[in-house]
Amino acid sequence: MPSYLLQISLMVLLVKSTTVIAQNPDFEQWKRERNAEIVAEDGWLNLAGLLWLESGDTHLIPIGKDSLALAQKASKKELGKFQVGNDTVLFIAAKRKKVFAEGRQVAELLQYPLEKNGQYIYLNSGRWKWSVIKRGDRYGARIRDLQHPALENFEPIPTYDYDSNWKFKAFFEPRFNEFINITNVLGQVIEWRVMGILTFEIDGKRQSLITLEDLGKLFVIFSDETNGKETYPSGRYLYVDFPDKSGNTTIDFNFAYNPPCAFTAFATCPIPPKENRLDFEIEVGERMPEGH
Repeated sequence: MPSYLLQISLMVLLVKSTTVIAQNPDFEQWKRERNAEIVAEDGWLNLAGLLWLESGDTHLIPIGKDSLALAQKASKKELGKFQVGNDTVLFIAAKRKKVFAEGRQVAELLQYPLEKNGQYIYLNSGRWKWSVIKRGDRYGARIRDLQHPALENFEPIPTYDYDSNWKFKAFFEPRFNEFINITNVLGQVIEWRVMGILTFEIDGKRQSLITLEDLGKLFVIFSDETNGKETYPSGRYLYVDFPDKSGNTTIDFNFAYNPPCAFTAFATCPIPPKENRLDFEIEVGERMPEGH
């Protein structure tokens, strides 16, 4: 091999080697987990409806082969009915239909309130699976289609490359008995508990973000100047580790992720409060999915 070709080959190998070393293993694992989460049975891609329940009895009825709807009157086709009471939602299966909970056939099941650990209580029949959510003072049946065509067409979530320059030391100042009203994409106003304020510096300028409580973690809903251009228009989400005893933690924007609304029209995503709307571009984390 001519010497100049050997030099080029060595340079290519060096570049490839450098690229591998530059990758962040935690970030690569996080991307794999995010893609798996979206297409999972309890993920966001198979959502097929969000049906708002009224007080009393509401019947769950198949419409054609690929849709479910609610009706006030009973039907021979119905899977069963929801009974909405004071802070409870009970589902009663139709006598001729097989409805299951975790593989066990049930005649009825209390689907709200949720389990003690905050997990949704699911029922399923054939290709359909559903749970009950509460937003404000309204209950909704969240419908999943386990044969949803979007599952076959899913493309991995696009991301920016990992950039350690967007990982910052931060200080957490707790808040006690403080709440904030946050609007979701449906225009509903939901009260959230404020966990505290995160402060950090970017290029010598002090920044702050309100953190909320979600799944036992510090949860941040934020927007920045990439929204609507390269990232999802209404903003992104981010989890932050709880601080040490001195209040110190780390905020890593590389792990900013798309809200569920980037993948389905049947989510109720909260949008960033005005305090969390940053006036600069954060070019790390997840980008806008194709087709959205």
